[in-house]
Amino acid sequence: MLKLFRLMKVILRKKKRIKGADSMMDFIRKNPKQRIIIDSPKGYMKGFGNETKLPLPFDYGEYPDYINPADNMGWDIIICPSCTLNDLLLPVGVARYKTGIPKEGNDKIILSKDGKVSAEDKKIINDFFKELNSIRNRFQPIEWL
Repeated sequence: MLKLFRLMKVILRKKKRIKGADSMMDFIRKNPKQRIIIDSPKGYMKGFGNETKLPLPFDYGEYPDYINPADNMGWDIIICPSCTLNDLLLPVGVARYKTGIPKEGNDKIILSKDGKVSAEDKKIINDFFKELNSIRNRFQPIEWL
């Protein structure tokens, strides 16, 4: 029932559905100035489906106007820790769920200023997902572009 409700909300808002992180990243590279909502700022406790939650070292949000069919919600994004919404944010990586995980396809697109990511930002994000995976192994290693 919840999935049907979410699907109806998508249809009524006439949001664009984009299947797959690679397609969404291509779209953002060509159309970078899209509306972003940050619903979990740095420091917010989040578990990505785990009962144990960790403080986010980055801002986490979504592109609300572009729907990921894997969950019928806006495409999830991670903004590199050294960046802000005022920057020109372009894809630099993706956090993908492992194959066979119920949330498979609900990937997180990683954005950074001008499409360039620092070694420090990579380390922070890699370390966060490594710790998250130590609780419940659900994500593939971060795929940096």
